Amino acid sequence: MFITKIPGDSTTTLSNSFRPYDEQIRRELGLLDDDELFAYILYYLPDELDWQDEPEDENGVPYQDQYLQAGGTAQRMGVELRKVEDGQLRFYVLGRAHDLDEPLTETLDVQDAHEPRHPAELFTADQAAPVFFHYFQHRTIPDGLTLRLIADM
Repeated sequence: MFITKIPGDSTTTLSNSFRPYDEQIRRELGLLDDDELFAYILYYLPDELDWQDEPEDENGVPYQDQYLQAGGTAQRMGVELRKVEDGQLRFYVLGRAHDLDEPLTETLDVQDAHEPRHPAELFTADQAAPVFFHYFQHRTIPDGLTLRLIADM
């Protein structure tokens, strides 16, 4: 199962009760306003576990600490991936194909944070939704996206 979390608002199981999964993800990303709804988090949890117990994986890392998240507004958001590699949590900023050595010339404002970004690392809800749906289907990001490691997370 997948859990969605909107900080300060709700945590729930991703459901297709009202609309198909891809449309539900797009709707929730479209609600981001960098105010009360400033982030959207999606993470995997084995069906037999309860997210409220904060279960851990085989590496001792809580499932809720391994996620795909978006922050900002529906018109301008960043997408980030937190995953376990070599037994350690790593944090990445996702982007469309670009040279990772190019300067970060844009700023993404999420609440009080002002994060440097490459223009290819900024998404709209329409652009981010297929990335989240792919993650939901495969627990990976789609081929062709870049991952810029954030070393201090």
